[in-house]
Amino acid sequence: MNDPLSDTDTDFASENVGRHVLAYLQQIKATPLAKLDDFDEEGNATVGQVIKVWIRLSLLLTRRRPEIAVSSIMKHVLPVIGDVPLNKITRLRLNRLFNVLLADGKISEAKRVFALCKQFFSWAETQGYLPYSPLGAMKRRDVGGRNTPPRERTLTDAEIWIFWHGLDLWDISEQCRWALRLCLLTARRPDEVVRARKDEFHLRINVWRQGTRNKSARDHSLPLTPLMRICIDKLIAASPKETPWLVPSPKDAQKPLSRGAITQVIRRMLRAERGLGIAPFTTRDLRRTARSKLSSLDVSNDVARKIMNHSLEGIDRVYDTHDYLPQMKQALDAFSDNIEGIINAPDYLSLRHKYEGEFLQIPEISLLYMEN
Repeated sequence: MNDPLSDTDTDFASENVGRHVLAYLQQIKATPLAKLDDFDEEGNATVGQVIKVWIRLSLLLTRRRPEIAVSSIMKHVLPVIGDVPLNKITRLRLNRLFNVLLADGKISEAKRVFALCKQFFSWAETQGYLPYSPLGAMKRRDVGGRNTPPRERTLTDAEIWIFWHGLDLWDISEQCRWALRLCLLTARRPDEVVRARKDEFHLRINVWRQGTRNKSARDHSLPLTPLMRICIDKLIAASPKETPWLVPSPKDAQKPLSRGAITQVIRRMLRAERGLGIAPFTTRDLRRTARSKLSSLDVSNDVARKIMNHSLEGIDRVYDTHDYLPQMKQALDAFSDNIEGIINAPDYLSLRHKYEGEFLQIPEISLLYMEN
């Protein structure tokens, strides 16, 4: 079971939710199940009572970050229907809850709350607390329309040059500078980089053994390229020797850097008057850029999936247990060589933008900044 208040997990969770959420989770976890589930079978239990049992038996067992879901429940669900008997909840009552969020323009939050409610009421039906779920016939698209299309932003070669060299022009910490570069080169999510421990990196054999510390909780290892090693060496050199973290917090070296720190760096560089001068992008878009680059380099889907730590498709996910390390190394070496060729170009004007023969144009004020 996940422990919402264990050691560094407390610090990670507190970046996303308030302490009251963590206290609520701890109280549920510390209470014996027999006491949480101590109500009659006549259907008089309130939504709030049964939700505690659901959190204990479902969310804490299945969610990597249960505190994020619980925060939405505490903010939007419990204040409205927490004291209502579970058997008195109707679809109309729940839709009114979602509609308040939709009326405020919070479409994503409304969909998130709907998904949590649907999961809860489905579980309650399965457990026998309800004869049927009031949301059983509804789908996510029924709340606020169809889902927002997934982001498609990737950086072009010219934009990669601007991104890489632009980091040197800003007054930011070495930790942020090299962590962002490592996000691109390793195709890792930002929190996987900033929360990496030094002992995960086996530098003698050039392998990053991340283990299950990732979104999918699958054991994962990644071969290191020479350009990745430069980033890692720079990060180690910029951090105190006694810290266990690759990217420690400047305020407390015994804690990792907040994942919001590198996200904020990107925002500053894009929004400033004399900023990068390219279209907005996020740290997650660096990962998408890496994946797209792998395709452009003719890396097979299976190898690219292993690099990204995505599951294989179909029956292969069951029977194919090969670690793919040699193939990943070959692919990452090609990707790293490609990035090195980009950043070693004399300027971004010599690099491809969106189409062959098209050049990146940035505002004059940003151009002057890059030239100086």
